Amino acid sequence: MSPVSPGTEVNPRHHGQAQLVVIQPPFTASLPPIEPPSVADHDPAAARAAVLALTTVAAVRHEDAPSRLNHPGSPGDREELDYVYAAAWGSTVKISDPALLEDGVITSALEDEFEVQKKLHPDARIVAVCERDFGASYTKILVAVPGVPDLTVEGWDELEFFGDLDATLAALGAGSYDFSPDGYFDQHRFLHTLTDGALTVYGHEARFESVFLVDRSASGDDSICEVWFP
Repeated sequence: MSPVSPGTEVNPRHHGQAQLVVIQPPFTASLPPIEPPSVADHDPAAARAAVLALTTVAAVRHEDAPSRLNHPGSPGDREELDYVYAAAWGSTVKISDPALLEDGVITSALEDEFEVQKKLHPDARIVAVCERDFGASYTKILVAVPGVPDLTVEGWDELEFFGDLDATLAALGAGSYDFSPDGYFDQHRFLHTLTDGALTVYGHEARFESVFLVDRSASGDDSICEVWFP
């Protein structure tokens, strides 16, 4: 696809973000849905290495000093789509990369990266999630837990499960947790437990992350063009 110039604005009605969490063994007891995670030191070098391992990234152009963990927000123009946020806390790596967003129809950047990460980290717990609102809301959650088949949670208005949710929760030791306190499935509680709180951001956040301005790989640039500038 033709490249998009850096100053090109994203349609203001288009919002979304994609995130990836990799947790290496040994695994601790699963975090209950409302329990805050413990605070661990951030390793900028490990975060940089994780960003460089993404298929959407060719090189790091600039690295900001670590700052307190925050919601990544939705990019406003083409240049902002080249910012990748990453944290490395002990055995956990969390990455936010808008190039991994999918459109829910034909693109597959999130799923492609998920499969690559499984090969890079075959013994790890891996969670990939994208949430997109371009006038209609779409969510996709991919889960790899050692010892059980992969789980996919996906949908526009209502989420559908592909795989064995009960087996995944049992493997996590989370079979007794309530993810439907109000009668409907709460994906944020679910993601909190799956990722040991890596995707939950608190008002008085004590964890840190790094922000990287990257050069995109060909596949990363194509994904951005297809999803953000259709």
